[in-house]
Amino acid sequence: MPEASASVAARLRAALRFDGIWWRRLAWLGCVYGPEWWKQGSPPVIAALIYAGVGRNRRGAITNLQRVLGDPDGRRASRVALRMYAEFARCMTETLEYFGPRPHPVRIEPPARDLVAEALREGRGIVLVTGHFGNWDIAARTLENYDRPFNVVMAHEANATTADYTRAIREQAGVRVIYSDSSVFSSLNMIRALRNNEIVAIQLDRTLGVDTTRPVSFFGAPALFPSGPFVLARLAGAPLLPVFFPRLGTRHYAIRLGTRVGLPRDARDAASLERAMRGVVAEFEDIIREFPHQWFQFAPFWPEDAGAALAPAESEPSIRSATIS
Repeated sequence: MPEASASVAARLRAALRFDGIWWRRLAWLGCVYGPEWWKQGSPPVIAALIYAGVGRNRRGAITNLQRVLGDPDGRRASRVALRMYAEFARCMTETLEYFGPRPHPVRIEPPARDLVAEALREGRGIVLVTGHFGNWDIAARTLENYDRPFNVVMAHEANATTADYTRAIREQAGVRVIYSDSSVFSSLNMIRALRNNEIVAIQLDRTLGVDTTRPVSFFGAPALFPSGPFVLARLAGAPLLPVFFPRLGTRHYAIRLGTRVGLPRDARDAASLERAMRGVVAEFEDIIREFPHQWFQFAPFWPEDAGAALAPAESEPSIRSATIS
């Protein structure tokens, strides 16, 4: 009995934590049924309270932005970090509203050229790589227009109390979830999806371990990025495309597509892989420079020991190295 009581107490604490299910459900009620003044006015206020109270995440965001902005003393980075928290809250508000029973119209500016449709016409599927940037959940809904199954590769939620809730929201949008950290068969599911001419989306700035990452120059210093999406595209013979979804204003977004990458199945040399990764990371850097307050990365992203990060990889990277959440 004491163990059961401790388990219940631990789950209750997790549910009441700032990223727990209790706050998610409360936010959902406000975003769906709240008046417009609440939807527009409350996100920055709530974000400021979280910014002040969650020191570890605040410090991580500021540390990252110091490098992005070239701000060694951190004054500007602190202001932009606060704006980042507010923008994250606005994105979450619009996401919950959009998937609720009373959605407002959302304006989405399409790209000049639809590279996703072009790739799907080739019949080999497509790997979309993005980051914790802008509003990916609303972007995912736009992929319904391609009339192809859409798979999101992600790790389980850090707070387990929100797992079923967030999965239900994604599945409501027609998104299939492939958990990269649950089974060795997840890699096979990704390849199978691509060979069925489906869409597979993976985030570029979240990894499961340094053994499946490679150092790439990012804002002037080496950072570890997952090689998994690139290996996956190569094994499946599918094109890889960077895609980002910045928020331009209230319920207003744009789809930004990068340069299509093709890795032939016989391109197994490290140089080809690193060249492809450098090109994609450079485009990720460009979009962050344009919208630094929309890179929702709350943990320090650059390794403390840059020299160790530059050590060459010793083995073939795994395709289970990237996640989306």
